[in-house]
Amino acid sequence: MNLSRIAPSQSVAKSPSDREAAETAGASDADFGSPAALGKAKVARLPASDSLGLELATALRAEGIDPDKLKSTPVEAGQTLGVLADKTVDVAPGSVWDLPWLAKERNLNLKSFNPADYRVEFYGDTLFTLQRLAKNQPDVVRGFRIASLKGWDYALQHPDEIAGRLVATLPRPPGITDAAGFARYQTDVARRLTRYADIPLGHSNPDRWNRIEASLLGVGALLRTVDADEFLYDPDAEARSRTDLRAFALLGATLLGGLVVLALLWLRWNRRSAPAAVSTGAPSAPTRQRVRARPVAPASPEPVAADLNTMLTRLERTIRQRLPRGVDYRASLLSGLWQCRADPKTVSGLVLGLVAEAGAGGGRLILGTRNAAFDDGSVTDTPGAEIGEFVRVTIRDGGPGLSDEALDQVLDPALTTRPGAAGAAETMRRLGGFIRVESAEGVGTAVHLYFPRLAEAAATAATDDKPAAAAE
Repeated sequence: MNLSRIAPSQSVAKSPSDREAAETAGASDADFGSPAALGKAKVARLPASDSLGLELATALRAEGIDPDKLKSTPVEAGQTLGVLADKTVDVAPGSVWDLPWLAKERNLNLKSFNPADYRVEFYGDTLFTLQRLAKNQPDVVRGFRIASLKGWDYALQHPDEIAGRLVATLPRPPGITDAAGFARYQTDVARRLTRYADIPLGHSNPDRWNRIEASLLGVGALLRTVDADEFLYDPDAEARSRTDLRAFALLGATLLGGLVVLALLWLRWNRRSAPAAVSTGAPSAPTRQRVRARPVAPASPEPVAADLNTMLTRLERTIRQRLPRGVDYRASLLSGLWQCRADPKTVSGLVLGLVAEAGAGGGRLILGTRNAAFDDGSVTDTPGAEIGEFVRVTIRDGGPGLSDEALDQVLDPALTTRPGAAGAAETMRRLGGFIRVESAEGVGTAVHLYFPRLAEAAATAATDDKPAAAAE
């Protein structure tokens, strides 16, 4: 049973950024800044039991890339920095807890990307206990969890003190020359990864765990699923159960009292209506008058904050039903997705239309969400982008792709071979967003819908526990 999440993990795929490494890779995009760029790289393959390798594999799968088809070289975990330095590999999974520091001490420049940007972010340091112990000795389990969280809270509030105690009481880590500096570096990493104090220590999101589980199933790391309600420890379950019983009793008493009042009112109404029926010769049952009123047009509803991950998760069954047999469908929903202004009915129509259009080509189909921000400096790097903050929905297929001419005409209603994309362009303009289409013959097509970020939610976005699963 999972007791609590302390600090999330963060694995990073690394590649040498010096010119010699780029020439060795023999590729124009040799900085390998995303999973899609790894197709031309020599990738370090860690042992099957290593969690960092699993994290990279799930990010690749989320982007429709088969990890088994990459050019890979078996590497032991302790050899990562060495094989990067001697150019044995171009890219290797590594941990942000130590690899950047080790590289800095060896004067090795590295570039990185975070696999969590391409699939649900994994939880890291986690406490576990047996369900039997949690049931039979709840006070022990509850007290241990509270003490652990208090320890982490103290450590994150007093990083310099903790760094000093680590240096004074523990052996020097292998390969580290500046133990004090390394200890301070790790306290900074812990504070950043826990998002302290924006997110409470010990918080666990069941939906995020479900999406982590789904991603691990996708790469064959799990053989069966578990029920998140049974897996996650709820320290307040007993107290909430008592509260629920009291609330249920109160609700029952209220309903009973309401029924009594209704019965009394009904009897009183009957006594009043009976004499009127005798004196006028009217039927004994009371009559009703129907009043016609001039219809009032309903006010336009105020736009509300939309959670696109939730909308798309609810559409999954319908999406699968609309896809031809044999199409491999995957969802890649970003944990921590920004909120936007979008009507569920509009989003459903757009996505289902584009999915049906993309699925006609067969192969695979990936539905993903991401956050996207463009300013004066970055907007030119993405053709068709607009300045602002957006929530992006991508429908990516593995079909035959579009020729250059077809791609140029794809948003022209009169000339397009993708009428769904052309129609979506007009809808996105009305919503204040925009659409982009990318395609390559023999590779496939990606349609990106950019919904404007909800401005009111931006101030609280840092406190969101992000995913889809992810999942979540």
